[in-house]
Amino acid sequence: MKISSTKVSAIILTCLFLTANLGVAQDVDVDLPPLEKTDQGALLIDDFEDGPIGGLPCGWYNRDGKRKANHPEERELFEYEIQQQGGNKYLHYAHTDARHLNFPLVGRPGLNIYEYPTLSWKWRVERLPEGADESSSDYNDAAASIYVVFGFGRIALVKKVPKSIRYTWSSTLEEGTVVSKLFGNQKIVVLESGPENTGEWMTFRRNIVEDYRRLFGDDPPETPIAILIMSDGDSTSSPAIADYDDIKLLPAQ
Repeated sequence: MKISSTKVSAIILTCLFLTANLGVAQDVDVDLPPLEKTDQGALLIDDFEDGPIGGLPCGWYNRDGKRKANHPEERELFEYEIQQQGGNKYLHYAHTDARHLNFPLVGRPGLNIYEYPTLSWKWRVERLPEGADESSSDYNDAAASIYVVFGFGRIALVKKVPKSIRYTWSSTLEEGTVVSKLFGNQKIVVLESGPENTGEWMTFRRNIVEDYRRLFGDDPPETPIAILIMSDGDSTSSPAIADYDDIKLLPAQ
């Protein structure tokens, strides 16, 4: 049975909630190291320069945060790999499968998004899943998405899941569109739309503190739970091809 991207999103958010409440599981480091500071004063999530070509970056985990994505039993499940062009390494995806990469942030020393409020990254999309539409449960695919997962919101009467902002390059929705899902706990923000800029590296910067306040109406926690990456074309059965690079948090100005 095919699982839609919406269902996968619900699974990852629920699993992250369980992970946060039940403690560290399996391969997750008990004490996550602080993020490396760049020469420009940013906190580096990943630029993929330390990872092996053809492999997965070592700091990322599976969707529920229980085991590193490059673990032998996990690696074969992922369609992402590090590639190199002109001496620069980046993360490449070319497939239809919907499977998140999870970079945990909670518990990292010295991380406070009020001091480092701007998430910056690069995308290069080569192919958009045809007919994908993030507002539809039946067509919820995207060539490139980056999520920031925060503290907990309420779903139904008693169950809670983390709130998240999903920044996406949409096949069909207009730039600037905001879609609300999971009872308002996930906000999808369309930053780029359609094929016009495919094949080009594009840099995006978002003040995640301001976005959270605007989208959820209150203040975010000082430390998000995780950064997630996902490209997929499972709902439309149409391949997505995209690259990611230089993910970092920039200091407040």
